[in-house]
Amino acid sequence: MLGGTPVVLAHGFPDSSDVWAPVARKLAERFHVIRYDVRGTGGSGAPGRGHRGYSMELLVDDLATVVREVAGRPVHLVGHDWGSIQGWAAVTARPELFLSFTSMSGPDLGHVSDWVRRNRWRPWKVFGVLQRSWYIAGFKVPVVPELVWPAVRERLHAGRREWVNGLGLYRANFGRRWRPAPVSTRVHQIELTQDPYVAHAHLEAAEPWVAELSRSVLHTGHWAQRTHPDQVARHIEDAIDNRKRKRLVVVTGAGSGIGRATAQAFADQGAEVIALDVDEASAEETAARTGGHAYRLDVTDRVATDRVAAEIKARHGVPDVVMANAGIGVAGPFLHTSEEDWRRVVDVNLWGVVHTLRAFAPQLVDRAEGGHLVVTASAAGYFPTAALSAYSTTKAAVLMLAQCLHAELRGHGIGVSAICPGIVHTNITTTFTFAGKSPAEQEERRRAATRAYRLRGFSPEKVAAEILEAVKEDRLVVPVTAEVKAAHLGNRVAPALVRAVGRLWRL
Repeated sequence: MLGGTPVVLAHGFPDSSDVWAPVARKLAERFHVIRYDVRGTGGSGAPGRGHRGYSMELLVDDLATVVREVAGRPVHLVGHDWGSIQGWAAVTARPELFLSFTSMSGPDLGHVSDWVRRNRWRPWKVFGVLQRSWYIAGFKVPVVPELVWPAVRERLHAGRREWVNGLGLYRANFGRRWRPAPVSTRVHQIELTQDPYVAHAHLEAAEPWVAELSRSVLHTGHWAQRTHPDQVARHIEDAIDNRKRKRLVVVTGAGSGIGRATAQAFADQGAEVIALDVDEASAEETAARTGGHAYRLDVTDRVATDRVAAEIKARHGVPDVVMANAGIGVAGPFLHTSEEDWRRVVDVNLWGVVHTLRAFAPQLVDRAEGGHLVVTASAAGYFPTAALSAYSTTKAAVLMLAQCLHAELRGHGIGVSAICPGIVHTNITTTFTFAGKSPAEQEERRRAATRAYRLRGFSPEKVAAEILEAVKEDRLVVPVTAEVKAAHLGNRVAPALVRAVGRLWRL
């Protein structure tokens, strides 16, 4: 798109401009994309002045020439690794050439020097940052680094010319004294949480020096433009547009109770909400209240759950928060609970959660931007009673599932919270099944349970507030209400006492 806004992509070491090819194809749908080979790489000539030919001043001159001669007007600059390092120098020295700067895995050397000075009395913190760059000392040794190319070429996708010439970047620029300078150009940093070379502190070093700084996160390694080009391209577009995406939240069982209250609480914080419920009219009412979207979903149907998850991704994108909340209640002792009752409660409370998470969690992992999964467990999951054998079993299962997922997905930047309410005044009491009771007895038990829950006076809105706090703080097991928190603590310090109290609760 030659008439589009120009975007210059600057590559790092030991790459050529080819490293940007997948991202460039995506950006070319909107922008005039310019890739160029840094001196000594790809199709560019190598300087004849030894490593001095790779000084930062010459790199900046090259970049400025590309902007003037190829773009002919100010550009949006994107840099990775050394492309980002020289990008910082360029936007400082020639701010009139740049509309914005997106930095990925390459800090400003002056900013880092300043950060080290400011943190000199915290040597452990400084060491944690500097040890990421241990290889630089080796690169400055003559001859030896050139000889190790065969050992690294496959892992780093390094051509011999790019490797050997690129060593001049380190030899020409490290060992000099770098002074920090203010940056007036709008800057966006893409943080790669699995990058072995650049830490979060490297990015923080820019904060005192940049007038307009924003940051987004990808949970991937150093060469994200190779492994996740679509995500990188989207982050670049958002940075160029100076746009912050609204958080997308999916809630099952959103037609009433805790689900509806949580959907409303997220919407009140500015999130885009998708309400899912087996009762489509209730889901639509929640969507109307929250300004969101509604879909009918029976979470016991795996095929339908997968289909709805795919439709949501296609229409709205990958969600940031998924709450597997749909559930039903079955009360009664084990000997009075029928196989049919067991199957119903397991299908909804356990399989419904499994189907929901299996449909959405892979989307979050593939997107590599983190997120959060919430499951509605219950105090019944860790408070054993004779009155709730089937219900408690399903809630204990999803509580354990949440803890297993927390261990599995932590490396992907995905948080998991298991919400454990106690007696909360919702309409679940009007639909509870009381095992072994006649229809008339069922209704009487439901009315009694509803009265008791109403008297307790703990609203679903209070649970929703706890859920939002749990997502914000990335809390795993979240007991709600005072008595539930007491039972949770009791299970740690006096489990026999908790079991004894549970034996007193009978229907």
